[in-house]
Amino acid sequence: MPFIPLPLVIVAGGKSSRMGSDKALLPFGDFKTLSEYQLHRLKPYFSNIYVSSKSKEKFDFEAFFIEDSSAYSEHSPLVALLSILEHLKTPVCILSVDTPFVTSEVFDILYQNFKEGDDAIIATSPCSSHQLCAIYAPTMVEKIRTQLAFNEHKIRLLLDQSRTKYVSFDDDALFLNLNHPDEYEKAQKLL
Repeated sequence: MPFIPLPLVIVAGGKSSRMGSDKALLPFGDFKTLSEYQLHRLKPYFSNIYVSSKSKEKFDFEAFFIEDSSAYSEHSPLVALLSILEHLKTPVCILSVDTPFVTSEVFDILYQNFKEGDDAIIATSPCSSHQLCAIYAPTMVEKIRTQLAFNEHKIRLLLDQSRTKYVSFDDDALFLNLNHPDEYEKAQKLL
């Protein structure tokens, strides 16, 4: 079993508009919430594990939380990423709460490809690139602040201007993303 000597942050602060309710709080497997499911299954493989959100108030379980900077009102993965990097000041593994089949082996491969001087290592699969299954370095902080100053929230734009590596994986199923109710139901059956 791989052990990754970096913190992992589960990003759970999205609006979940397509799902119709907060994905991070949906029941999943034997757990009351998808957030707790992700924390429990991944905790053994990382040096520390955190949950990132606009506010920790919505969660009724114990965990280490990183709240989005109050300087920004938007629900944005870029705001979350800035808040995480400012808080931890170290390279960090990032995983969206709504991708429950990404394994620790995926992060181990990303970590093996992460070298001094890299800003970001992003997982890709045949269907897409996965900006919220990645490793980001604190060298990104100034670029993120600059981008947000122009109210630009696209992570792809940030990656295009950074020292970014992409690591490809053959299996799209690992990255099944629970955006819609039918995807949530499908994922429940796959457990």
